[in-house]
Amino acid sequence: MSDDLTLAAEYVLRLLEGEELLDARRRLAADPAFASEVAWWEARLGPLYEEFGEEAPSRELWSRIVRRLDQPGDNVVTLKRQLARWRAAAAGAAVAAAVLLGLQLRPDTPLPAPAPQERPAAPLLVASLVGKEAPEALTVAYRADTRELVITPARVEAPANRARQLWLIPAGGQPISLGLVASEGIQRRVIAVGIARRFADGGTIAVSDEPTGGSPTGQPTGAVLAAGNLGTV
Repeated sequence: MSDDLTLAAEYVLRLLEGEELLDARRRLAADPAFASEVAWWEARLGPLYEEFGEEAPSRELWSRIVRRLDQPGDNVVTLKRQLARWRAAAAGAAVAAAVLLGLQLRPDTPLPAPAPQERPAAPLLVASLVGKEAPEALTVAYRADTRELVITPARVEAPANRARQLWLIPAGGQPISLGLVASEGIQRRVIAVGIARRFADGGTIAVSDEPTGGSPTGQPTGAVLAAGNLGTV
């Protein structure tokens, strides 16, 4: 597994902290290839988040952590080494989970021969949107078999009384609204069948500046802040 694919997996699994997290966010905004890696993991591992709820650590676990920290020695170095091993194991587990779920990994990832499938996995379409004049930067991934759209904002800024709206622009066609984009957090939505058919034609994904609540006309009314072409991953 490449270093970028591992880093993208760690970012999606929320294992990065401090400077590593900031560096990953900067790359997400400026490096379309890395943004595609993140979108690839989000589309495949995202459904797993919905299957497991949050659970608070027990008091007994916290007591064990405190006891370990009270022991003599360089605890900081030891904990950092343990964290590095845990992160590596978690990233490896993500790959294993993808294999067990029958997901198609990238061609450059060495894996055992996959089990025969009745039909090939649907292609994942990805667009990396980076503004030339505006600060907006986000990644949009679309999976045809589930009609699921995954929006990962790296930098989305909307002033008061304004909104950011996402559009699909088919080749030679009029823009089609894909809804509003929040400034933070991974956003998932299922696209209507009629709109999903237009994704098969490819095209461009764009984000525009609109009034609060979105365009009142069904077409972009403000400036196009960022755009990117759809491509298979």
